[in-house]
Amino acid sequence: MNSAQFMQTAIRQIDDADHIRQLLEKHTETQRDINKKDEHGDTLLHFASRIHNMDVMAVLLEFGADPEAVNEHGRRPIHEVIDSLDCLQFLVKKHHVDVNAMKRGDWTPVMIAALKGNLEIVQFLTESGALLNRHTKDGRTALYLAVQEGHIELSKYLTDQYPAAITQATNSGRFPTQAAAALHNDHDAAIEITHYLLSHAVIPLPKLLGHRDNSGRNMLLDSAVSQNLPLLKFLLDQGADANDADSLGRNMIHHAAMMDHLNVLKMLNTLKGLNWNAPDAWDYWTPLMHAARQGHFDIVKYLMQTIQVDPNSKDKQGRTAQALASLWHHDAIAAYLPSSP
Repeated sequence: MNSAQFMQTAIRQIDDADHIRQLLEKHTETQRDINKKDEHGDTLLHFASRIHNMDVMAVLLEFGADPEAVNEHGRRPIHEVIDSLDCLQFLVKKHHVDVNAMKRGDWTPVMIAALKGNLEIVQFLTESGALLNRHTKDGRTALYLAVQEGHIELSKYLTDQYPAAITQATNSGRFPTQAAAALHNDHDAAIEITHYLLSHAVIPLPKLLGHRDNSGRNMLLDSAVSQNLPLLKFLLDQGADANDADSLGRNMIHHAAMMDHLNVLKMLNTLKGLNWNAPDAWDYWTPLMHAARQGHFDIVKYLMQTIQVDPNSKDKQGRTAQALASLWHHDAIAAYLPSSP
């Protein structure tokens, strides 16, 4: 049996430890091919690990399989078993594999487990020496990944284990606190995680609230965009500046008007000192202009009737909100807004 035939036969029987053992014992010449790779760089141990068959893994390792074999994606057997605590413990405790092995994108096993929300596996990897200051190529730590997915208890555990990660920014300059504030599908998780992160941060609260990513966004703007009104109120109560704007000069009102978030505008209308006619720094567009350009009629009506904004403000090119609505063929809005004086 040549090496190609051996691998094809073994793959077909990869879920049967007895057949794999018989194959290796009967064709002793194939044992030297135990670490042969297919066209994707996968070894037999990759295949067995992928289906979490520890009995087959044990047979392969007994006959000399490399527990640190790497495929074309940089994945090792430890990455393949990341959803199985038993298989993971087998590789780490008995075969002493590298718990910080990186696959493509610089992902370590603990990062994958954190993204998936598997607390038990993250705990085991951490206790086995997983480094929590490591990050993916785009700068996300295990904590950031857990937070961005809304994994509450896992986020708390990782915070307790390595609180410095709270202020470890991604390549785009974002803190885990911003990932929490940006959670749009689970506001309760966002609030609980945010409270925990803020209470365990190693820098003063005002500095954390004021931190901006590379686009100029801070936690307040993230919570406004995610429409998390309780979190928005909490951050304002903690001293966040309601007039904060991003690098394009767009504040919460601009973003709410652009995204058709009427509930956010109504909440902001309970605050004092906001400039509802503020132009952004890019095209000098006011919130009304953004709403008119996007075709958000309900936002336009609210700004005009309730807030009573100035419809005659002009952008860099001298256009009003009515002109912008007409340009983008939002005819009903164009007819509703007053023409340029």
